[in-house]
Amino acid sequence: MPPRKGKKSKKQREIDWTADAYFDKNRSMIYIEHTLECPIFQTKAEEFAAYVAAEAPQRIIQLVRNHNGKVPPRPGAFEIGFSQNARTSVHQLWSGLDKGPPRRDKFPPDYVPLMQEINKVLKKFYPDAIEKDPLEGLDDDEPPQAYA
Repeated sequence: MPPRKGKKSKKQREIDWTADAYFDKNRSMIYIEHTLECPIFQTKAEEFAAYVAAEAPQRIIQLVRNHNGKVPPRPGAFEIGFSQNARTSVHQLWSGLDKGPPRRDKFPPDYVPLMQEINKVLKKFYPDAIEKDPLEGLDDDEPPQAYA
């Protein structure tokens, strides 16, 4: 039987972010392992990466899913890890592996606590990377120090 002619699927080229050609200390890595059994896992992974990118506009956010396809994901897995850049260790933020059913329990209910953990990690290694709120620490009835 002759081979089928048609569109061949392009294999996504894997990029080694630790290599000098691609490395950037301002590129934070989000590692998400998710199962492929349902499309909601992929949607939630992209949703979390978009949330972090919106909350930390001074950082370049790179989403790495399932170790770039090197390791098959575990059934029912949804785990989120974060590293300051490609050459630093990964900090586990969320694991939904032992949660559920129902499936909604596998995902974080709110991203704010995860963003606080990300800010702690960034602040630990890059104290100047986190912008401070100028009104932080002031009481509502107290005038700012410059105007007193």
